[in-house]
Amino acid sequence: MKTHSVTCKTLKNRLPRLMLVLAMVLVNAVALACGTARASESDSQYCVTDMSDRAVCLDTRSPRIISLSPGSTELLFAAGAGDRVIAVDQHSDFPEAVKQLPNVGGYPNVSVEAIVAMKPDLVVVWTAGNSQKVIDQLDSLGVSTFHIDVVDFAGIKRAIRSLGQVAGTEKTAEQVVGDFTARLHTLQSHYARREPVSVFFEIWRSPLLTVGNGLVIDEVISLCGGRNIYGDVSGRIPKIGIESLITRDPQVIIGSDPQGDTPQTRKELLDYWSQWQNLQAVQRQQLFSVPSDLIARPTPRILEGAEIICHQLQAMRSKASHSEYVAAQAPLH
Repeated sequence: MKTHSVTCKTLKNRLPRLMLVLAMVLVNAVALACGTARASESDSQYCVTDMSDRAVCLDTRSPRIISLSPGSTELLFAAGAGDRVIAVDQHSDFPEAVKQLPNVGGYPNVSVEAIVAMKPDLVVVWTAGNSQKVIDQLDSLGVSTFHIDVVDFAGIKRAIRSLGQVAGTEKTAEQVVGDFTARLHTLQSHYARREPVSVFFEIWRSPLLTVGNGLVIDEVISLCGGRNIYGDVSGRIPKIGIESLITRDPQVIIGSDPQGDTPQTRKELLDYWSQWQNLQAVQRQQLFSVPSDLIARPTPRILEGAEIICHQLQAMRSKASHSEYVAAQAPLH
């Protein structure tokens, strides 16, 4: 019987080729293992698109969150993510539980060092209000940021949904959005088609600032059947002159104050605006205030502010005096 054998010389010639094949097999095996590990790692992450259309990806469904504005803090709690919040800015004051949380400073002096030391999974920033320098610093240090910027009712709903997604509280967030939408529709159906009332909303006095067509307060006025006399002006908060205001001559002037509509704020409003007696709102004493937090922050609580404004405009339609409106303190139908 004939046998085949490999001589030492033949084996010596084939060895380099065999080593190369083995090396390639080994490399492929390692690559496959690493690729599988990366895929597994990627699969463990989840990504949510923020309001700057950025994909924000996290490794946990229960992220530790720091909020850098009062509005984003309220929206996080509304979305059911309150127990995920570990710190806030110094101006956040609602809900009450927020006051027990550590703060990391406030605009423009937010402490980036304090934020980094807390090792959050996510920092929620309000792009129109927070310092871009702070946002850039956080990004450069590898701290994940989630951008929100709410200017209308649709934005409130979108922000709550996206925050609920990134915090893993989608069910609560969706329920809150549903309640908000239902309440919004109720106010709209009750007031939006009533007799139009021209409104000047005072944001600031020196310089004189009001609401243009890019801010949620403009939507609130329309919701209540009012007509924002500067609703045709582009920009969220346009600067205007008193001559322009006199020309447009609103039926109602509404301001905001932390205290809301009180004897003190009413007197202050009347004392200031009585300089311009030719304004019909001044002549008829149709000057009102609404609590600042209920109208300035685009959160679900803005519908509380909207309800107050709807009642105030209905007082104007009913030809009730300001004092009669205050005495009633109830919806005027």
